[in-house]
Amino acid sequence: MISTSFLFSFTIVFILIFSSFSQTYSNPHNIIQETCKKSAASTPNLTYKFCVTSLESDTRSRYANLHKLGLISMDLLRHNVTSTRREIKKLLRNKKMEEFIKGCLKDCVELYSDAVPTLKEAKREYKNRNYKDANIKVSSIMEAPTTCENGFKEKEGIISPLTKNNSDVFQLAALTLSIINMNLHDIQ
Repeated sequence: MISTSFLFSFTIVFILIFSSFSQTYSNPHNIIQETCKKSAASTPNLTYKFCVTSLESDTRSRYANLHKLGLISMDLLRHNVTSTRREIKKLLRNKKMEEFIKGCLKDCVELYSDAVPTLKEAKREYKNRNYKDANIKVSSIMEAPTTCENGFKEKEGIISPLTKNNSDVFQLAALTLSIINMNLHDIQ
């Protein structure tokens, strides 16, 4: 017969193991929410909602740690950079477009094209935990959406067709930069 004290001890151990397992896996969004709170608080152009929605859109984030969230944010940024570049190329096919807008779009496609290899380098540095170098590269990527958007403002009455794209890329770059810096501070 199994003694009552053994059953009680077994039950306690089982509860402790199960509760630690369920705390780890039942609410995987805690790290996302905490990361987004810190990121939105320290980054004026990044909203908490955008951060959470972006990170939760990738199923890998469900069980990610902070380092993996950085990789996920870089992948989201890469996807947005390349889709924005595709959108610009599509807009450039319009033969009836005003020359000023066409010139702005050509500048934008060049900026976004330059961002792709820089982002690959940033990801390589990040994977190697060279957070300072990754920080520098992602910071330079943030210039693409800003410079692109500002180009359209040089002529009165012109509205950028890329405002949403530029905003999304900028916020994803800001999020990525924030996560890189959190990782950098964790190792110092």
